[in-house]
Formats: sequence, structure tokens, C-alpha cells
Amino acid sequence: MRLPEIQLDDRRFQDLVSEARLKITRSCPEWTEHNVSDPGITLIELFAWMTEMTIYRLNRVPDKLHVSLLELLGIRLDGPSAAQTSLRFRLPEVAREPLTILAGTEVGTPRTATEESIIFQVDETFEVPAAIPAAYVLQRGGQVKSVGLADGVAKPAGADQLAFASPPAVGDALYVGFEESIGRLLIEVDVDASQARGAGVNPEDPPLRWEVSQGDNQWLEAEVLEDLTGGFNYGSGTVTLELPPRSAVQPLAGHRMHWIRCRIDDKTRHGGAATTYTQPPEIYSITAGVIGARLPSTHASQITREIVGVSDGTPGQIFPLRNSPVLKPASGETLEIQDPESGDWSRWELRDDFVGSTEYDRHFTLDLVSGEIEFGPAIRETDGGWTQYGGVPPKGGVLRFTKYRHGGGRTGNVTAHTLSVLKSTLAGIDTVTNPTPAVGGVDAEQLEHARERASMEIRSRYRAVTAEDFEFMAGEASPRVARAVCIPPVEGGAVPLHIVPRVYPADRQLEYAELIPDEALMTEVAEYLDERRLIGTTVQLLPCRFRGLSVVVNLQASPLADTARVEEDVAHALYTYLNPLVGGNPAGPGGGWTFGRALNQGELYGIVHAVDGVEFVKILRIYETNLETGEQSSKPAGTHIVLESDELMASGQHIVKATHRED
Repeated sequence: MRLPEIQLDDRRFQDLVSEARLKITRSCPEWTEHNVSDPGITLIELFAWMTEMTIYRLNRVPDKLHVSLLELLGIRLDGPSAAQTSLRFRLPEVAREPLTILAGTEVGTPRTATEESIIFQVDETFEVPAAIPAAYVLQRGGQVKSVGLADGVAKPAGADQLAFASPPAVGDALYVGFEESIGRLLIEVDVDASQARGAGVNPEDPPLRWEVSQGDNQWLEAEVLEDLTGGFNYGSGTVTLELPPRSAVQPLAGHRMHWIRCRIDDKTRHGGAATTYTQPPEIYSITAGVIGARLPSTHASQITREIVGVSDGTPGQIFPLRNSPVLKPASGETLEIQDPESGDWSRWELRDDFVGSTEYDRHFTLDLVSGEIEFGPAIRETDGGWTQYGGVPPKGGVLRFTKYRHGGGRTGNVTAHTLSVLKSTLAGIDTVTNPTPAVGGVDAEQLEHARERASMEIRSRYRAVTAEDFEFMAGEASPRVARAVCIPPVEGGAVPLHIVPRVYPADRQLEYAELIPDEALMTEVAEYLDERRLIGTTVQLLPCRFRGLSVVVNLQASPLADTARVEEDVAHALYTYLNPLVGGNPAGPGGGWTFGRALNQGELYGIVHAVDGVEFVKILRIYETNLETGEQSSKPAGTHIVLESDELMASGQHIVKATHRED
């Protein structure tokens, strides 16, 4: 049972007014006018309002004591998490010389009269090379042949002009090789060619795959941003490609290079059934060049070499950074202290606490929310002596932070194509944008949440033993973890822990990719749990399993209701209810669909009927949907959907049709 809330004084405004009125007859019987228009009653109400404010502050005393206990136990508010996305930098033309994009390059949203610009920074320095092709290879009917180049341009002659076999077959390909890595680059392939022939080949979705070598005969598909050749249906033109984050050397036709290949596939680029070519294109010349790069970025502003203060040589000193809240320090982001005598700078190590620190250890702690740097205290022991936990900076020593990032929070979860303004001039860059939305931004922890997790922290004592411990500590590892469920392991096997990342806003149709934790989050959780698991326990981190459901609704709207508005509201209600993050609550956004909880079709009738403007539901059917591919079952799923214990409910594409009553 939850402990009852303590109220030192439970009187409210009306109670105070009523109590004062009762005392009027005892203290001043000649006062007979007790209407609200009487000036004396007005004064009573004024003093009652002021007294109620005093009582409110008095009742906050238990809260203050609770917070003081949390501080005594070393429980601090978790800092914010920064949203991340990637930025596509585009050059005005093919690169003729290398271009360096420095780490910390700032790109923001346009500033308006009411909103400040939201700033993202490039995570690491990247050089856009002026790369040109060094090899051109054809693969036709399983035979590989190298064609010569001059100054990065291949001009085949005779039979070598045929890009594929005649007739073309699945697996035929042309290859363009580069001597240096081409990962993250935007490449423009320029082709002078005749038209390919093939009845039914769709120029907008041809049966061609553009891929990049990954080594060991592995290939990753490149994204086709623009294909002016129409899959060689139009002949000459350019193909603009966005390459995967990495490439690797692959031996081919006597060359060891990083390759881009265009391969005939048995399916179209979007997964449809392919119509094959009957006649291959003739390539008269082909070349390629770099026109940009796509780089990872984070919602943060970076501060370098900030002077924090000067030490006075006493234990337990606290120094605030100029900016807060602060993001969790990455490698190379730490505190340096200058020796006042030699002038040398020494690096100090960030720790969670000073429990295992001695007076010789250069340790400090950092409060991510307030941005305060703290050094170890000196504790008086029972024998009267003093023990120093953590080193003390020498008197007169200058403190500086090598670099740190501040910012983060939900405001960084911007939509796609909103980051478009370079905050400083970068010669050679034409445009910049974010092709995908930024995700992962989470605000700093609220006090109420810290109070709720305090009991769990004390119970687990920072050791993961039970399933509840693993689930709790997964959430402690990063604010980007929204939910976690630990499944009993198979005899002697690893402990399966399923993770759901936090997404803002969540009351909408969620893409499958948004519900899968990225590698950085999985690594962060794994490192946190590795320090707290029992010896011999192996933890297996996995994405959650989702049961995708699409709902088809045909309803009759009230005579005066706007059918478009009703359709939108019903769809929103369904996306909110069938939701792994905020679903499961008929009244609106809640704590997320319960793991393993079944769904009855009748629940959805209640959700739809609760929407203003719905008169009655004509048809309501549920279809299972593959969230990853979007493929929907052709048969209804029935009236009762049963989930496995580690499954969550998620929405596919809902279809809602609202009509008025026919007269």
C-alpha cells in the first residue's frame, strides 16, 4: 500500500471563511451583516486567501524533507538526452579539391519572430574528397572484364559499350571503383548512353540496384536521390546516389578498390515484380564525382576550454559551468587543472561518486542538470581523524573544462528538412538539410520521477538480480529508454532484455525504424548493465517485438459534424490507443500498452464512439500488419488478438471513413 500523503493542515479557502464567520457571533455579536457585499466579509476573504497560501507552503515541508533525504542518499536528477539526426551537405558542383567540414559546424532551423533557432552540430570532422573513378568493370553472364579509364572517365569501345549481357540477365552489373573510402558521400554518376529497351520497365522504379562494397563480397544498397536516366530508359543523364556510412575494399578484376555497382535485380527498387530489359544500354562514356556528404549531428552547442575557476585548496569545492544542462561527457571531454608551480595541466577523471576514491585520486563529479563540478569531501571519522575522499586541487590551481556540450531535450526532435541554415560561412557548401527527423531528445528528469525511482534504487542497491532490476536499470542507463521488459531465460542461456526507445511525439503512427533502438543506445545500456550484473550472468539486449494492427472503420457521423474532422480525430484516437509508448488507456495518452496484454475488438468500438461527432459504427475490422514492410493481411484478424509475453501492440495504417446519414 502506498503511504498516505501528509497534510499538516488540510483547511482550504472556504473552510477558513466559514470558520471566521462562526467566530463573528462570539467575538462581535453586534456585527449582523454577513453578506458578501459587506466590507468586513471582504476582509475575511482576503485574509483567508493569504492564510491558504501560508498553509500551502507549510504542507510543502514534507516534500522538502523528502528531497533532502534524496540528496543525502546521493540520488540526483538525470540530465537531458540530445536528439540526433544526419545532415546532408551538398556542393554546388562536383568537388575539384578536398573540402573539410569541421566537428562542431552548426546548422539550425530558421529563426522566427516567436521562436529561436534550434542548433545542431556536426559530431566529427569529415573531409569530402575530390574522388574520381580509378576503375570501370563490367560483369556480364558471370564473366568479369575491366575497361580502361583516362582522367576518371571511361569511354568503352566496341562490345565493351554494352553495360549488360544481350539480352540482360539478373546479376549483370557495371562497377565504378575508387581508391579511397566513399562512405557517407553523395556521388553523381554521369552517363552518356543509348536508351535501354524493355517493355513494361518503369523509369521511376526500374529493376536496378545501386550498391556499395562492404568487403568479403558483402554489399549495401545506396539511396537513389535522383535518376535522370530513368533506369537507362532515357539514355544519357546523371544518377545522384547517397552512399551508406561505410565502404570497404573488394577485390574485383585485378583491382582492390571501393566499388559502386549498378546491378540488375529480379525486383524493382521499391520491391515490386520486375520486368526485364530486352536490350541493354550502350555506354559511350561514364564517370562519377563527389557532390556532398551526409554526416551525423547532435542537438547541442559545444564549448571548448572554458575556465571554470581557481581552487582555494579546500575539500568539497563546487564550481559551476557557465551553461546548463550539460550532456553526458564523451571521450576527451573532461576537467583539467593547472599546477600553480610548474604550469603543467593535468587531467582529472569523472566519477559517479567518491565512494572508492582516495586522497591521491584525481576524481570529480559533474551534475548534468545544474552543471556543477564537485570535488571530494573530507569526512570526520569516529576516532577524530579526517579521511579525504578524492584529491583536492592545489591552492591557486586554474580549472578548465577541455570541452563540453550543453543543450538537449525534446525541443531538438525537429521534423525532416527543417535544419537548413548554416550558422557560419562554410565555403563550398551550397545547401544543407536533414533528410530525416531528429529523434532521441529527452528533457532532464523531473523531481517527481526521481522520487518514484528512489525506492527502486535503494531496493536494488545498484545490482541487477531480478527481472525487475534489469528493467529498472535499463531505464536508468539512458533517458532515451522508454520501456523495457525482461523475459525469463532459457535454462543456462542469456537473460533476454527487450528495449523500446523513447519517441516524441508518440501519439501518432510510429514508423518501425523509430521503435528499434539504435546501436549507440544499445551500447550505452549494455555498458551500464555490465557494471551491475552478477558475475556469470549474460545479458542479451534485443529490440521489442511488435504486433502491428491496422483498423478499418466505416462510421456514421452526427448531422452537424465535419466528416473530415471526425475521420482525423478517430484515426488519432486509434493511433494513441494502439501504441506501445502511450497506448492502452481509453481516456487518452497513458503509460503504453502492457506487455503481453490481449486486445478485444469491443475496446476499439468504445474508443471510436468516444470521439465527438460519431453517431454509430457501421463496420470495424482489424487486420494484422507487418510494421517493417507495411504488408497487411488480406483476412481480418478476428475479435480477440492474443500477444506473447514480450510483445507490444503497435498501429499500422488505419483507414477511417465517415459519412452522414442518407435521407
